[in-house]
Amino acid sequence: MTITVQAELSKSAFDALKDLARRRGVDANTALQQAIATDKLIADNVGIHDKVLIERPDKTYARVIFSK
Repeated sequence: MTITVQAELSKSAFDALKDLARRRGVDANTALQQAIATDKLIADNVGIHDKVLIERPDKTYARVIFSK
């Protein structure tokens, strides 16, 4: 089942959405669905004092900090 929604985005948010879609080779709707799924995954699994680390192929790390 799908539901149609209408959203107002700032120009910068819309540009970011288009950029995500282009880099992933998908349309903007799919990129938005992926972004929502990613945010839900993080929200469901990352606590207030947890850290998210990105391990790069060269074994360096980046820490992602989420603010409220």
